[in-house]
Amino acid sequence: MKKQPIKHLTPLQKVRLIRITVLLAALALVWLVFAPGSGLWSLLRQHSRLVELERKAVQLEQDNKELEKEISRLKNDPSYLEEVARREHGLLKKNEYIYDFSQQKGK
Repeated sequence: MKKQPIKHLTPLQKVRLIRITVLLAALALVWLVFAPGSGLWSLLRQHSRLVELERKAVQLEQDNKELEKEISRLKNDPSYLEEVARREHGLLKKNEYIYDFSQQKGK
């Protein structure tokens, strides 16, 4: 068998090969950054959303603890229950009246 002679690239072919290689590398880099669903841009958005959701979860846990304390006070503290009933629902005790001495508008 005869050996095939090694063909060297011409200078024009080398320039074209370098240009094609750079173009493909640039396209690959752009794809890595902007690929839908898996690019760096998408990952950064998902990371910021994750941070925001974790912050909301911590806030909700704190709110839940406060509400559990409120429920406990409502169940176990009659004076607090009375205070809430008066403040939020305008309830009165037996034989108790409310007098309104505020100025009426329009007179």
